[in-house]
Amino acid sequence: MSVSEALAEVAAALDQTPPAGALDQLAAYADLVARWNRHANLTGAQTAAEFAGKFIADALAVAPHVRGPLVADLGSGNGVPGVVLAILEPTHQVFLIEARARRARFLEQVRIELGLANIVVVHDRIENWRPEILPDTVVCQAVGSLDFLLEVTAALHSDRCQLLALKGRAPATEIAALGAAAAACQVLRLAVPGWQERHLVVIDCGKLRSVMPVGGA
Repeated sequence: MSVSEALAEVAAALDQTPPAGALDQLAAYADLVARWNRHANLTGAQTAAEFAGKFIADALAVAPHVRGPLVADLGSGNGVPGVVLAILEPTHQVFLIEARARRARFLEQVRIELGLANIVVVHDRIENWRPEILPDTVVCQAVGSLDFLLEVTAALHSDRCQLLALKGRAPATEIAALGAAAAACQVLRLAVPGWQERHLVVIDCGKLRSVMPVGGA
């Protein structure tokens, strides 16, 4: 079974119908990850099929919860989920924020080789990024605790913005540590093929701004 055929099965399990050509692009992306992995240390997955079956599947499960048109993937690393989101929704502009030079070069190569004109690679630290227009969705995976996420994204919060944080187990302790900001959080359980347990924390920045003091994270 080809990688694109395997991804078609994952999409069907998630009750999704990717746009024409998207599965082939996703398979090509997985192949790029596999080819660059030894040089850029992108993932623990050993093959394109393994990367697609776990990490691209994870991003597919997140996609329905993303609101555009401006999306930021913080600490993008190997491009999950930002590259997948850009492929699935060409009308969204996706910013891939990555501080590590080698990985930023990889992301730029993905943009070029796959012809993804809706991707912008930003080689910078998360807390330093100041876009001209604030994003509608900020998504991150493995960036850190929720309180750290709120701190480093504080300049990006607007009433229309949402933060999406991918987690394994439901992060009850992290949410409790947020204090009043916990009221802005919603935890969704994701049924992702290949994962035993996956959760998505959705933080409504409009609600967050209403419960936090001026200058609060």
